[in-house]
Amino acid sequence: MREEVTIIGAGLGGLVLACALHLHGVAVAVYEREASPDARSQGGLLDLHEESGQQALRAIGLHESFGRLVCPGEDAKRIVDRNGTVLLERPPDPRSARPEIERGELRRLLLDALPPGLVRWGHKVVTVSAAGTGRHAVHFADGSTVQTTLLIGADGAWSRVRSLARSLARS
Repeated sequence: MREEVTIIGAGLGGLVLACALHLHGVAVAVYEREASPDARSQGGLLDLHEESGQQALRAIGLHESFGRLVCPGEDAKRIVDRNGTVLLERPPDPRSARPEIERGELRRLLLDALPPGLVRWGHKVVTVSAAGTGRHAVHFADGSTVQTTLLIGADGAWSRVRSLARSLARS
């Protein structure tokens, strides 16, 4: 199968990029090793800065929906010593430029903005290789392979795509 843009990883970064590309009519597919969007917990709260995360959500038309999912008061801070004496207490700021949202809620918001089938679940990357004429082949554990014009690694710390980029840079 041939695709224009292939993103490896359905984390927040990969999904924001997929939303932006889809919004602009670019053929894109996202491959994720997890079996489904609910295969594991997505972690805790994430604060989104105005200059980065919120700007990206505005660009893809999801900022208003994000605002409805923000956890009010989550930026409150209290520091106590080992005896429970309060050393610092900062109340929540309703005008915070870094509102917090649960990672799972943000991921769901991004997934819901994409057409069904754009994210292909249960696709663990085994290897990535150059396929000639500037294309790349992605080989999955189930034996399937895709070729793509543009390959983007959003697959985290143990990225298979990053290892390809390193090997191509050395050659």
